[in-house]
Amino acid sequence: MNNKISRYVYLIFCFLFHIKYGYSKNNLEFSHAKKFGTILVQDKKGRIKPMNTVALELLRKISKKDSIKNLDANNWLISFYKDPNIWFIYPFIKISKKGGKKLFNITKADKYGNTSLINLYEKKKNKKYQLIFEKDFINAFSKNPFERNNYEKEIINLTEKVNLLFSILKGEYINILPIPNNINSPWTSWLKNNNITSFKNYIKLLIDSKKNGNWDKPNKILDDIICFQQKYGKTIIPSYKKIKVELFYNKLNIFYFLMYIYLIIGFIIILFSFIRFFCFKKQIDFIINILYYIIYLFFIYHTFGLCLRWYVSFHAPWSNEYESIIFISWCTLFSGLILSKNKKIFIPGISCIISSILLSIAYINLINPEITNLVPVLKSYWLIIHVAIIISSYGFLSVSSFIGLLVLILFILKKFVFIKNIKLIINDLTSINELSMTIGLFLLTIGTSLGAIWANESWGSYWSWDPKETWALISIMVYVFILHMRLIPSLRGKYIFNVFSFLSILSILITYFGVNYYLSGLHSYAKGNDLFVSKIFIILLILIIIIIIFSSYKRRS
Repeated sequence: MNNKISRYVYLIFCFLFHIKYGYSKNNLEFSHAKKFGTILVQDKKGRIKPMNTVALELLRKISKKDSIKNLDANNWLISFYKDPNIWFIYPFIKISKKGGKKLFNITKADKYGNTSLINLYEKKKNKKYQLIFEKDFINAFSKNPFERNNYEKEIINLTEKVNLLFSILKGEYINILPIPNNINSPWTSWLKNNNITSFKNYIKLLIDSKKNGNWDKPNKILDDIICFQQKYGKTIIPSYKKIKVELFYNKLNIFYFLMYIYLIIGFIIILFSFIRFFCFKKQIDFIINILYYIIYLFFIYHTFGLCLRWYVSFHAPWSNEYESIIFISWCTLFSGLILSKNKKIFIPGISCIISSILLSIAYINLINPEITNLVPVLKSYWLIIHVAIIISSYGFLSVSSFIGLLVLILFILKKFVFIKNIKLIINDLTSINELSMTIGLFLLTIGTSLGAIWANESWGSYWSWDPKETWALISIMVYVFILHMRLIPSLRGKYIFNVFSFLSILSILITYFGVNYYLSGLHSYAKGNDLFVSKIFIILLILIIIIIIFSSYKRRS
């Protein structure tokens, strides 16, 4: 008992000491930390990338952050090797809320959902430590992915984070040394290869340099490693320019920044649009025009981010779930700008909000933004053509759906506020809605047809009734029906058209999210994973029902 108390007193002392002094001690000289981030690493899939990218990926997987306290990713990774005891007791492991209060209580997570590694272990009678949820993990792992509840899924994710921390300690993520005269062999870890200098010696030099302020010796080691990589791995390592671009891309974090900007600008534009139409304050046009051109600037910035990712990855930036979402966001904003002829001021605001929602799906659900090498089937020019056209259609169809929502809201407001030109606004938005849907349907049909050609080249069959193919066909039929409803007397009218255009987004959600994450098929990203989309789908369905019932009641009354 006394030993146990002494141990916890020691840990508390260490924790308080490092909170006060540890982080300033672990912050290296800026130039050295920056140089450390430029060291090239070969990951398990063979991609060669800067150490800064590796550090960011690891930190995001564990803590869902890009930095901790005053430590950036580079300093954090060095600190983890230099003094791992800090990170055993510091609460930086993120616990997902999906696991519920049970997981929070077991892991002793704080109010921010963070816990420490030491909180996840308990001492047994044989004086060995094991995970406090080891039995739950074994039980969850033995189940089919579809049979696991949220708690069990998060137990598995948490166990992966723990294993990741120990893998970092073993040096599995610092494979920085190529094998001399053997290009095809995987690079070796710095901890297992002392061709330049031992890793322990490097850490010792860092401690000494922090004390005396002279960084020449650790800088010399990094320079030697860079020269070693260029000498024995020059045929496979990226160019210096590409490395600099990737580091620049990491620093900007463009899409996370745009997630908030689009949301703010979108709401401001829609607010001013309502003020302009309902209060007849046309002097607001000047402000709206400024915001309109600001959207263009951020759209260019978004395009710049996609181009940077394309250049770094050496393939079109819509090959995985994260890239496809940020590209759909771009397409949505593009469609909004195209459709806002004569500055139809509601449309850019709508497209901004949709773009923000899409980016938030990528970041709130923490979809892995890691740049990876393409699988063989995707190494085709069809990736650029087919996927780009399909995703572009999603942008136009999303805008169409949200225009339908806005028109339904206007139908509701029409019964509360007497505005002379509200009918003109409804007519105008309905026309734009129909145009957006027509363009989206055209792109969806062309993209699906081209996908059949690609499927024949890859798998020898134009159509195999894969869930993605089936739901793409269903979506086409849904939108064809909506655009031809005017031929049915009982389904004519702007109200009915906008109701169905709003409902139609459900088919796209199933086609993209439902198939990719919940159904088994050739297009599935992560079958069995809960991407939070199920909750969005339920909330959206409830919202649709409420709005349709309320607008229908007000319209008939």
